[in-house]
Amino acid sequence: MWLRWFLGALALAVSCVLASATGQRVLVVLDGEREPYAAFLESLGRRGYDVTLRTSADAKQDDTLFQFGERAFDHVALLVPELKGLKGALTPQSLVHFAEDGGNLFVALSPRLSEAWRDLSREFGLEFAERDSALVDHFGFDAEYDAGDHTAVRVGGERAVFAPGGVANAQVFSAATRDALRTQPLTFRGIAHWVGPNPLAFPLLTPPSTAYVSEVPTIAGGRSDFSASGLEKIEPVREASALLAGFDSSAPDATAALASAVQLRTNSARVVFLGSIEMLQDAFFGNAARSVQRAVVEDMLAWTFQERGVLRVTGTQHERVRANDADVRPDYEEEVGVAAKMYRIKDEVFFALDLQHFDGAWRAAPTDLDLQLAVTMLDPYVTLPLVGHVDGDVARYQGSFRLPDRHGVFTLRVNWKRHGWTYVVSEDVVPVRPFNHDDYPRMLSSSWPYLAGAFSTMAAFAVFSTLWLLLPREKVAGKAE
Repeated sequence: MWLRWFLGALALAVSCVLASATGQRVLVVLDGEREPYAAFLESLGRRGYDVTLRTSADAKQDDTLFQFGERAFDHVALLVPELKGLKGALTPQSLVHFAEDGGNLFVALSPRLSEAWRDLSREFGLEFAERDSALVDHFGFDAEYDAGDHTAVRVGGERAVFAPGGVANAQVFSAATRDALRTQPLTFRGIAHWVGPNPLAFPLLTPPSTAYVSEVPTIAGGRSDFSASGLEKIEPVREASALLAGFDSSAPDATAALASAVQLRTNSARVVFLGSIEMLQDAFFGNAARSVQRAVVEDMLAWTFQERGVLRVTGTQHERVRANDADVRPDYEEEVGVAAKMYRIKDEVFFALDLQHFDGAWRAAPTDLDLQLAVTMLDPYVTLPLVGHVDGDVARYQGSFRLPDRHGVFTLRVNWKRHGWTYVVSEDVVPVRPFNHDDYPRMLSSSWPYLAGAFSTMAAFAVFSTLWLLLPREKVAGKAE
């Protein structure tokens, strides 16, 4: 008995320190040595993940992501932006299938990204700039990391004019990270991209308004003795076509971004594209003097690996609101304390949805989410907001409504999709019947004209018959003899 108690307590302790809501297995694919990413890998291990390292050659095997039809990993971090041939488990189709099966992807790219990675990004509605293009900002570059080409762009912080860029979603980044980025900028050196009209894609990190993407020359040497190559690639801004600039961050049809996220419609699996592989290397990520660099990356990873912003529906309840204790229905329609099997038109119905939020453990979700219920049969007949309150370890969202005067099969649907949160989708199908013959009152006011017509016809027939029978018979004159 004591062994069972010990194992139960151990399992409870392990479940209480889970980093991710979907699993701890992480595959990190590198294209070389692990030393440049030592701080990044140490961070994953410290947060409780079971990290498996593979090279790009090993990851090309078909059985890397799936074994015997099941996912071998819960999350995948791809740090091979220059890999040209995506084969085996790294083909765009395999990675998309991995996400459709519930896995999460974190893809870090660079200006040297291959066309294969551009193909993968297009699967999620993102369009990266041309190869060897980089984000450039002549007004807000970091002199410590700059090589003379102004590609070490400062994102965030305080600027007198123009937007400084920064985080674009409050649910992905913590309040501490957002506050730090308002005063202390991070350094981004990489490539930007457009976020197309895909409603499931949204930017995480936006560029400053003074930044733009262009092919830049290669500069070698120090400040006093340097050489530049590729100067013929520079194109004047005023003549550039399809220029990606920081001002595109507010464009309605295509938003400029440095990091973007996509959350799948079916299973809320998360995919994040970051345009700077250097932000994961020790020179940026491991710089203790610039804690905001590490905080931004860790927040993106935490969201990608479903450590935050994760919701789940633990149950739904709906039942008819009874007028009194004597208001009962047959057992084949409803049972007390059980979801009703059938409703009648114009019934008053109570609906409740229980929601939990993952924060290291499953707890009650926030009660200020704008959930609403739609009573649908082809089109919504009734739509009402749900009010939330904490009930133990769940947040209960509830509301009451009256069924329409229309019988048929209705769906009680909650379909809540917001960027940064797991999608909340719940559907309960219920039949709604018309009134039975004994459900109507004995006398209906609308029946008076018909009753009056029927009784007046019977009365007239009775009067006519009586008069006909009571009138004397007329004598029939006989024939003359």
